[in-house]
Amino acid sequence: GPLLYSWIRFTKRRRVVEIGGGYTSLWILQALRDNDDEMNRIRRLEKEGVCKLMDIQWTNPTVLERFDATPAGLLCVDNCEHQKETATGVGAVAKALGLDGYLFFQKADAFEMKLGDCTIDILWCDFGVGDRMNEFMRSNWSSVRPGGFLFCHSTLTNQNTRQWLEAMRSREDESVTGVPADEYVEVSLLEPHKRF
Repeated sequence: GPLLYSWIRFTKRRRVVEIGGGYTSLWILQALRDNDDEMNRIRRLEKEGVCKLMDIQWTNPTVLERFDATPAGLLCVDNCEHQKETATGVGAVAKALGLDGYLFFQKADAFEMKLGDCTIDILWCDFGVGDRMNEFMRSNWSSVRPGGFLFCHSTLTNQNTRQWLEAMRSREDESVTGVPADEYVEVSLLEPHKRF
């Protein structure tokens, strides 16, 4: 959760899709709102003419315009069938925190959905599909905008998802990974205190 929060805050991404809702959903929602708050403050300071370091404007008007052009939101997709699922409670907690305006919850099977091409800044796969990861990616990779991000949970600790990750690292064919080998760079992070 904290990593996703920081990533969204730093990159100012607006459209996030999360497959498998719960704990991380709230971090994502908070990051989206905090970005909006920050950009509103910057916009106000810009109008006052004080967004300068000495005589150099430190804001980028083009980025502000692009930021405003896309409303922030988290589409959270979960079938709510996991034995200890937490997705059904996300809406109530988000509402209590005043974050529900950013949340779009869809109770659905992620394998049956089709997202529009180039519509997502971040695709967060927080579901244990393991051996079906290539199938999911084959159907949904095109939805990630160029320069967007794919985050996957348990790629180092889940055996089946690890096999998919190793195929990605080896730049195996799209028929194996679901992703064209020349369209990504991978980074793996392992929390040292966790087993899975």
